[in-house]
Amino acid sequence: MPFQVSPGVNTSEIDLTNVVVGAGTSTGGFAGRFHWGPIEEVTLITDEDNLVDQFQKPDDNNFEHFFTAANFLSYTSALNVVRAANTTVANAAAPKNATAASGTYVNVQIKTSESYYNTYDAEQGGTAYSTAANGPFVSKWAGDLGNTFKVSICPADRPSATLTGTADWAVSTGVYSGTGTLFGIELRVGDAISIADETGLHIVESITSNTVAKCFSTSGTDSADADGKVGTRQKRSVFHTISSNMKGTVVVTADSTTVTGTGTMFNRQFIVGDKIVINGETKKVKTLTSNTVIVTDTKFLAAATAQTYTRDWEYAGAFAEGPPTTSDHAADKSMSLDEIHVAVVDEDGEWTGTIDEVVEAHANLSVAKGAKDSQGEDIYYKNYINKKSKFMWWLQYAPVEAEVLSGDYITPAATGSKTLRGWGATADAGGTQQADEFYMPGKAYTKSFTGGTAGTAPSDADVIRAYDLMKSAEDVDVSLLMTGSHGSTVVRHCIANIAESRKDCLAFFSPTKAHVVDTASSSVATTNVTGHRDTVNQNSSYAVMDSGWKQMFDKHNDKFRYVPLNGDIAGLCAQTDAVRDPFFSPGGFTRGQIKGVVKLPYNPKKAERDSLYQAQVNPVVSFPGEGTILFGDKTQLIKPSAFDRINVRRLFILLEKAIANAARFQLFEFNDEFTRSQFVSMVEPFLRDIQGRGGIQDFAVVCDESNNTPQVVDSNQFRGDIFVKPSRAINFIQLNFVAVRSGVEFSEVVGAV
Repeated sequence: MPFQVSPGVNTSEIDLTNVVVGAGTSTGGFAGRFHWGPIEEVTLITDEDNLVDQFQKPDDNNFEHFFTAANFLSYTSALNVVRAANTTVANAAAPKNATAASGTYVNVQIKTSESYYNTYDAEQGGTAYSTAANGPFVSKWAGDLGNTFKVSICPADRPSATLTGTADWAVSTGVYSGTGTLFGIELRVGDAISIADETGLHIVESITSNTVAKCFSTSGTDSADADGKVGTRQKRSVFHTISSNMKGTVVVTADSTTVTGTGTMFNRQFIVGDKIVINGETKKVKTLTSNTVIVTDTKFLAAATAQTYTRDWEYAGAFAEGPPTTSDHAADKSMSLDEIHVAVVDEDGEWTGTIDEVVEAHANLSVAKGAKDSQGEDIYYKNYINKKSKFMWWLQYAPVEAEVLSGDYITPAATGSKTLRGWGATADAGGTQQADEFYMPGKAYTKSFTGGTAGTAPSDADVIRAYDLMKSAEDVDVSLLMTGSHGSTVVRHCIANIAESRKDCLAFFSPTKAHVVDTASSSVATTNVTGHRDTVNQNSSYAVMDSGWKQMFDKHNDKFRYVPLNGDIAGLCAQTDAVRDPFFSPGGFTRGQIKGVVKLPYNPKKAERDSLYQAQVNPVVSFPGEGTILFGDKTQLIKPSAFDRINVRRLFILLEKAIANAARFQLFEFNDEFTRSQFVSMVEPFLRDIQGRGGIQDFAVVCDESNNTPQVVDSNQFRGDIFVKPSRAINFIQLNFVAVRSGVEFSEVVGAV
């Protein structure tokens, strides 16, 4: 407390309430091959549904890894998972459209969110992506599952407007020649325009320059050319086009998928996937055969003759908000047409099980950098997609039609008196060449993802690299480390370099599948299992080996699978924490019931269990009518010791972890009698609690001048010695039944056998 140099009252508050609190000992850890999710990043999973959501369902290539994790989660609810992969695994991307510049798709691998921002986001320290052969979006994570997706962007509705300048229109050729016009800025292919003194509307077929275009009348009754007339562009909606803006009429016959047009311009007003609505029947456009023939995905029920029709964006039904227009952000800056809708679709049904299911509908996003909604949330489509989408990252600006003067990408050139704002520009006021609206194409951008690869199986080095992310106890809390079906190289690394190094977790492993499945006999399997223990050859109290695999039902693929048991054994330890305490044995009929077992391919008998137990292998046994039981609780420690049992090792992990965490608060205090007394008074109640719960028989805590000698104090050290008599789990039961003669007192024979 400070010295006072004048009269006054100083108040100090000193906290001497430090206690030892229990430490977590139930969190699992596993690294393996998965088909989705971040690569080489620790992800906390809480249950099997969460595992599927983050890393997707198993298949024939990774079910052993998936079910090791899933089986553990059937006992508890905390598992750190790391996806292991090599460089052959690649993200899928939405490629450029057919009219944009050609090129070969270039594989991209995005491992984590951090790697995306550091590599591809120029605003976050990366470099803007510029490979023209790839599209505007890339799947969130690497793997062939990304190929199931499709992205569709619906541009903003463009309102009606009087066109700049005047123009001549020729009936015979459809050529529209302007004076002082800005066709390249103000028109899109498929737009409907009205020309003064001409009948009906005219549909734009092509745009050659700011002064030359071609359009044809929807009425077909015009007989005279138009000279020097003013044109008016009608409202253009990619979201929904009304019948009066659709050129010509159509004919369909009942029970047919063919739509035949008269005077129609299907190739200019539709894209594959759009919906055509005739007499209330809505069908998807499957094929654009010509300007007068469309083939739909399903048959029409009723016939129609000389019928008008409407058009809808393929995914309009997923957006109850209606068409995109202008955001409040842009309107406040006197700008317009910055909104888009973005639909992410499970095109192949691999994710949802339903083909063409919309999995994400991002409504009313803005192409204006810096755009915010009324709540202050970032709605600039690049940032919004990156933050909110579970299925894709933004990679670069979307390509547009080749006929637009701006070129392949939406960064329009200065043509004419003004240029439209490109996607990614701000909505702030610009110079004299800046228009007050953003470029919006005349059709949806709809493309399938491609290029995603599952790659080859990760090597031992790849898997070890993934496990090493859980090597530091300061970074990741892991108490139960499973090795699944990984080979002896990975197992040895997990024991020696992670469990032994951390000293706060156990590593669990099983024999290989070939050792126990379809073996010639049970005795051969026993020899195989003990041989595998010798191959791993780790003399450690931080490792646990079980005797085999189990057959279980794979509900995701409707088949039976053989999977290793180490995920279950680790799960039993976590379950024991929940129903009793870490210092209770996870084995036996009370706490050792293995879940989800159809059968054991190797069910060791008594003599075989004897051989296994002598080799530090914990047998897993099926008893008729009593379930499948973990029938052992040994660690891999060969030396006879209290630490050759799982419960004792886990007791000391609990004690060391909890007391060490509490002891951190003694750092930088004085090593005096008060601090030492405070440490003892903090530790003893914790040990008494463990003793009362049956974990230890007796204990002593020494922290005084006897172990904190002047040399220790002068070396800036602090020592506390904690002596513990651990409780032992019963492994062997001997029952003696003794017959005695009548008249014999039992007290005379007790102890004689």
